[in-house]
Amino acid sequence: MLFQIMFLIALLASCGAALWLGRNNERWTAVVLLVCAVASPAAETSEFAHPESGSLVVGLLLLAYLIALALRSDRFWLLWAAGFQIVGTMIHVVRLVDVSIWPNAYAVAQVFWAYPVLGALAMGTWWEARFRDA
Repeated sequence: MLFQIMFLIALLASCGAALWLGRNNERWTAVVLLVCAVASPAAETSEFAHPESGSLVVGLLLLAYLIALALRSDRFWLLWAAGFQIVGTMIHVVRLVDVSIWPNAYAVAQVFWAYPVLGALAMGTWWEARFRDA
C-alpha cells in the first residue's frame, strides 16, 4: 500500500508539473502517462503470478508513443524516457521467456522502471520551464 501511495505521489507531481509548466510534448506525455497508470492495473489479470499480457500491451503502446515523439521532437528528455520504457517493457518479455521468475520480483521490476520515466518527464518539464523563461 505504501508503494502505491509513493507511486501515486510521484505520478501526480510529475504529471501535474508537466501539465502546468510544460509545453505540448510534456503535457501530452503527462496525459498519456496518466491514462497508462489507470489502464495498466485494469489490464492485469493474475497479480503477476503469470506474464501480464495486458500490461505488456499498455507498455508497448506507451513505448511506441515515446519513440514516435522522440523521433519528431527536439527534446532530449524523451530519449531518456523511451530508453527507460524499453527496459520496463522488456521485463514482460523476460517473464514470458522465463516463467520461473518470482512474481514479487516481476512486479517490483515493472513498477521500478516507471519511476525513471516519470523522472525524465519531470526533468524535461523543469528544463523547458527554466529555459523558456530565460
